[in-house]
Amino acid sequence: MFRFDETKTYRMPPHFGGNDPAPPGMAVYNRDTTGLTFTCTTEADRLERFIPDCFELLRPDIVFGFGQLREIDWLAGGHYNVVTADVPVRFVGERDRIEGNYNLVTWENRATPILGGREENGVPKVYAEIEDLHAWPAAYLGGPDYFTNASYDGNTFVRMEMRDPRPVKGEEFAALRASMASVNLFGWRYIPNVSGPGAALSQPILYPQGFELGAAWKGTGAIEWIRLAPWQNPTQFHIINALADLPILGMGSVMLTKGTAVLKPSQGRVLE
Repeated sequence: MFRFDETKTYRMPPHFGGNDPAPPGMAVYNRDTTGLTFTCTTEADRLERFIPDCFELLRPDIVFGFGQLREIDWLAGGHYNVVTADVPVRFVGERDRIEGNYNLVTWENRATPILGGREENGVPKVYAEIEDLHAWPAAYLGGPDYFTNASYDGNTFVRMEMRDPRPVKGEEFAALRASMASVNLFGWRYIPNVSGPGAALSQPILYPQGFELGAAWKGTGAIEWIRLAPWQNPTQFHIINALADLPILGMGSVMLTKGTAVLKPSQGRVLE
């Protein structure tokens, strides 16, 4: 009969066998990553409704992002796209006091990274159809320089666009590159009880990562969240509508980046 080996790491379904744990310094690379970032200022009290009380909000900002990930090591050179919503916070615990970004939600268009990211790393991942980044449409159409969208069962819930990109150079580029080299991403690993209310597991997680910036551009643009009725997206409409209802009081420059994303799952841990 099958028996668990406590020296192994297992994934569902575990009874087909486990693997040796990854070495502490292991990192995985998304070697061709293109991103769009929209930093929006909103009302602090509205934003704090979504942040567990062991975190402190650093600024009333929500950072919406799109990522087009290619040449991924752990997918044998495969690819997927993401849409994210992060908030700058500080974790204040009995042992840890760390600043980083709390991930409210991550949409991905491939099942494999969703399964690992949720249970193993505490990143709140869900599924959506996410378009590749459309670049440089014909000028006569009057379109933006870059645009994309995400949808579920044909119902679009977010649109992103960027216009008039200008290269980031010199000291500004060096500062941006340094700021992106190491990022503390926070998540919450929540496993509900099999039956009845409550959680079998509920804990804040640190998932370190970084970005080796190769090039960057700043421009103008817009992000539009589209409210959905329950029948249009039964399991996600409340998430989408909560983001759509956040008042946008201001938005900085839209950022386009290209480089290599570095994920460090073996350095993740439960925050205390």
